[in-house]
Amino acid sequence: MHEAAKAISFQDIRHQNRTDKFKLVAPVIQPGDTVLHGRYCSMALRSGLRFHATDIVDMHDLVTQAQAEPGLTIGLFLQGGASVSLGGKPFAFGEGGDSQPHAFALNCAETDLFERRGKRGRRVCKVNINLPPDWLDRQELAADDVRPLFCGHRAVRTWSPSARHLELAQGLLYPDPAMPFIHSLHQESLALEFVAETLRQWDQRPEPVPRLGGRDLARLRRACDYLDAHQDSRLHVDDVAREAGMSISGVQRLFHAAHGASVLEFARTRRLLRAREALEQGSISVTEAALNAGYTSSANFATAFKRQFGISPKDARRR
Repeated sequence: MHEAAKAISFQDIRHQNRTDKFKLVAPVIQPGDTVLHGRYCSMALRSGLRFHATDIVDMHDLVTQAQAEPGLTIGLFLQGGASVSLGGKPFAFGEGGDSQPHAFALNCAETDLFERRGKRGRRVCKVNINLPPDWLDRQELAADDVRPLFCGHRAVRTWSPSARHLELAQGLLYPDPAMPFIHSLHQESLALEFVAETLRQWDQRPEPVPRLGGRDLARLRRACDYLDAHQDSRLHVDDVAREAGMSISGVQRLFHAAHGASVLEFARTRRLLRAREALEQGSISVTEAALNAGYTSSANFATAFKRQFGISPKDARRR
């Protein structure tokens, strides 16, 4: 059934003392206090899609939670970004208020806990379209490039939006005030084209990565075992290549094919993951985590950690 749009146009959004879809976790805010300032719109469309758009400024360092229902969310940030998690798995979309426009797709294959961390003073302009799990089948679309996303819980994909994608997001976020009599119809047509433009961009695929054979997998395993055994030492690619029985260029190609990263990039990510696990267990300090991850500077460690996970080491330790 079609549901009328619920919108708040450029006014304060205040905390209310009742149970809403989104639960405010932190900080402690009294009922009636200003939480967000800006524009909010949410609409269930006749096509089965759900449209959500915001142009807001966080008035606090907010942490909100909600129950995420199964479905694929396609989003586009015109400004700003978001630090979110699904079932405890963190995702960071964008580096801050001055980041370039960017798009993402995040799948929820089962009911899960969604959490958003807002930053005081940050403006976020974005559009989300939610596709129910069976939506593509009901439209009889042969979008093979999107179906793997529906199969993976918490699967994510990011890309740079096209010029048309940006135009559609602008139209959804800022509808023409001269056409109120066809507002819902216009928003629905833009939302459908938004999804179609996403599928069109995804159809422009890069060359597929070749499958790794048994010999390459064995070499990769030896290389990864070597990296895990030398977490605390300074790594050299030639040592990793020697352990794998390959040339330096060969082992680099192997890691790019298997993990989409160079040897040292892969090793750095592994060290950061270990550091995060230790911090969340509360077993070490941030300074110790930085040293264990191979960073002599805690500031450099914090920068790399936040770029990787979207949260600071101190936040990880508190969690």
